[in-house]
Order: sequence, then C-alpha cells, then structure tokens
Amino acid sequence: MYLYHEQFSMNHDFPLVEAPKKVLVIASTGRCGSHMLGHALHATGKFGFPLEYANPGNIAQWQERLGTNSALETLKEIQKIRTSSNGVFGIKIHYPHIAQFGGFRNLLEFFPGAYFVLLTRKDVLKQAVSLSIASQTGVWIAGQKSVTDSPRYSFDHIDSCLRETILNNASWRYALAASGCKHLELDFAAVRQNIAETVENIADFMNVKIETSNVPKQQLTEKQSNRINEEWTRRFVTEFKKSSELIRKQKKRFGTQVFNKIRKKWRLWANS
Repeated sequence: MYLYHEQFSMNHDFPLVEAPKKVLVIASTGRCGSHMLGHALHATGKFGFPLEYANPGNIAQWQERLGTNSALETLKEIQKIRTSSNGVFGIKIHYPHIAQFGGFRNLLEFFPGAYFVLLTRKDVLKQAVSLSIASQTGVWIAGQKSVTDSPRYSFDHIDSCLRETILNNASWRYALAASGCKHLELDFAAVRQNIAETVENIADFMNVKIETSNVPKQQLTEKQSNRINEEWTRRFVTEFKKSSELIRKQKKRFGTQVFNKIRKKWRLWANS
C-alpha cells in the first residue's frame, strides 16, 4: 500500500507546543468519509490536521522523520507539531488502530478528556464495496498511486469487509457508551451534503471558536466511487439473495455449539 505522503510534509506543521489543550478523535472505519471530514476541519485552522497518525504504516514513516522509537513516543511528538494555535489536536483513529495505544483504556489515558466524533455510513454495504476495491488498488485517498487498475469482484471479500465494518462500528459504539466519553455521531451522507454545518456542529460540540469565513462550503477531497462500485453492490445483493450464506454460517455456528455441549456432558458422564 502506498502511503499518503502529504501527511508527513513539514508544510502542515504548526508552531511547536508542549501538549494540546483539547483533542478531537474522529472515531472511524475504512471508507467512511473521515479523510473528507479531516480536510474540512483542517481548513478552519482550528482543529489541527486530523489524519491517520496511529496507522501502523504511518507510524513507521513518522518514526523515521522524528527519530522516535515507539508508537506512543511518536504520537506525543506528532501532537507537538500538529496542534493548531488554539491548542486543538485532531486525529483519525480506525478501531483496529487502538492497538497502538495498548487498548481503549490506554487511549483515554493518552488523550484525557478527548472529544470523539463517531463517523459512520448508513449504507454500510456500499462502504464494504469501497473497502474491497481500495484494499486491492491501494488507493485509499484520491491522488495515491494505484497498485492495480483492475480490482476483482469477490463475494467473499466484500462479505468479509461488510462484517468487519459492522463489527468495528459496533465496537466503537460500545466503547464510547460504556466509557461515558463525550461523543457526537455523524453520518457520512449528511456530512457530504452539508460540510459547513457539520464543521460548525463539531465546533459547538467542542466549544471551539471558528471564523465562519474559513469554514468550507463544499468537500475539499475528490469523490472516488464510480460505476464499478455500483455494479459490485448490485451483484453482491443479487448473489446474497440467491444464497443462504448468513443462514449457513449461523447453522454451522449453532451446530458447533450444540456439539461442544454434548461432548462436554459426555465427558462429565464418562468421568462420573
């Protein structure tokens, strides 16, 4: 996968600070529109530059630039140069990236009092299709060099992406609710339709003052979906309706549970 090299450019650094006063975490999943939202927030000059700093691939590149040795040390140094003048640091975190912090509890300790914006897509199937395509082409953000221009449709791969996305969304919701974190949930379609209102809502949520003139009126990143996305979505729905994929897996799981219970009872009986 090719990295988004613009992330590491010194042109996006802010004046050095010791630590941020406020932290915005965009709680996200792959292909949910977090890159679009991060750029819109960055345009105001009041939310740092929310990017995927905790992505393992990005961490390695940051370590090379900053001369750091560990993920947490690297993230601390990134905060010093990517916190905007009003003291706000922004970061996008996909749920699997929490492992970089050693778990959700450690994430909260690393970013005490953080504000979370959970960004999701109602049409999670389209998100899964987009995830399947991006994972093959290597193009997660417009402008990245493609690994291949001919991604291949796979029902099983889209199915896996769909399940993973639903699980990660549910994991974010559970973690945020159970921990009592300050969080705001937004939908991708609503964000794309009215990016200015979204930025203003986040500013109100965090009590961050922004200049209305600096709020973008339209998205600053390019739309990536095309006819392939639509074709794959229709094909997946058709093939799913013709199959009993979910039922088959549920029956298999249920059958395994029943078998394990019977085997356990047999062992208890045999040892009595």
